[in-house]
Amino acid sequence: MEFKIHRFTAWLLAALSLMSAASQNAFAQQMRPSKPAEKPAPSRRISLAEAQKLLAGEPEGNLSKQPGKFTRTRLGDGRVLEVYYPITVANPSRKGRTATAPGYAVLYESEASFKDVTRPHHALEDLIPDGRSFVTNVPMLVARLEKRLGTTLDYSRASLRRLDSFIAGQIGSNNTDPRVFQELTAYYGEILRRTLEGEWKIREEKISSVRAQAEPNITFASGGRTKEIKPWSSVLSALLNEDLRAVKISKIFENDLRAAQ
Repeated sequence: MEFKIHRFTAWLLAALSLMSAASQNAFAQQMRPSKPAEKPAPSRRISLAEAQKLLAGEPEGNLSKQPGKFTRTRLGDGRVLEVYYPITVANPSRKGRTATAPGYAVLYESEASFKDVTRPHHALEDLIPDGRSFVTNVPMLVARLEKRLGTTLDYSRASLRRLDSFIAGQIGSNNTDPRVFQELTAYYGEILRRTLEGEWKIREEKISSVRAQAEPNITFASGGRTKEIKPWSSVLSALLNEDLRAVKISKIFENDLRAAQ
């Protein structure tokens, strides 16, 4: 009898253990973030032939048109189609001859997509969405940059050479990581602020009648006047501008100081 009780106890404990493992498994499955569904691109370029098929039976140019050159059409399914027709112009390199630019079209998935893609955008819209939070978090962003670089930064001009090496490894991609951009801008801006004895200042840059971007700029006194400089613009140039890829951020810093005088 005692043997049977021990066997039953062992079986019960094993069953409870399996039930607990299964429950934890189910809980883990629920907590694991599901893979987000890929969103369709807001717009895509298509051929003129594809565009003409989409326009069959549609009132072409019901949004805008320049006959023979350009039309913008709201299709019956809610999408928006822009058609750029072939244009023939004089060829400046060959007198008396012409050159033809081929036609193409851009298809927007919806009118909302069209409005979002074509509305005025600010360079910081995706990189520093909230300028005020950025200024508050400057010390934390600098600390994150130090951790990323594996070194302590002392806010000296010489320390910008460490950024030169880091940025040289970042410019091979067309996509700028907002986290890296914010860290670099925070440190570069702090060196400017300390050198110029200035302060961070938010400027509301109006980009449309209903939208404004909060720019984290540096204001400072020079020649009896208050001036303003945009550290984020210098960092963006160092990361993205093809013509400036050979120019180091330490060199851009010297240019910024000269412009500040």
